[in-house]
Amino acid sequence: MTAIGLFLFGTTFWWMTSMMAGRTPPPTGRLWTVTNVLAYLAIAGFSVTAWAVYRQHAWWDTAAVVSGVVGILAVVPFALAQRRLEVGLGDMGVQINLWLHLLGSAAVLAAALVPAVHAWVADHLDAPG
Repeated sequence: MTAIGLFLFGTTFWWMTSMMAGRTPPPTGRLWTVTNVLAYLAIAGFSVTAWAVYRQHAWWDTAAVVSGVVGILAVVPFALAQRRLEVGLGDMGVQINLWLHLLGSAAVLAAALVPAVHAWVADHLDAPG
């Protein structure tokens, strides 16, 4: 279940891409390009992390750290680019998107870096199904 959750969380970074900004054609520019690249990297990273958790590889926590950092980094250009749109950051959906990705990425980082949380996650990953 943890692997599925990580994979599904990773797919939500699609919501941060310019294609999901609610404009036709999608917004362009450097900030949106950086946002798109980081969002796609986060999707790939969380997919790899989910695979590592599913296969119980010892390096799952390294993949989680990289994915969590990329996830948090993706929020910064997204917020800056979103501010330039008419809707800005005032839309509730945009705010949910921002907080979901910040808090979700922070939770993944905590699972990998905070000893007590890491131990709890690792124990539950090793527990029989």
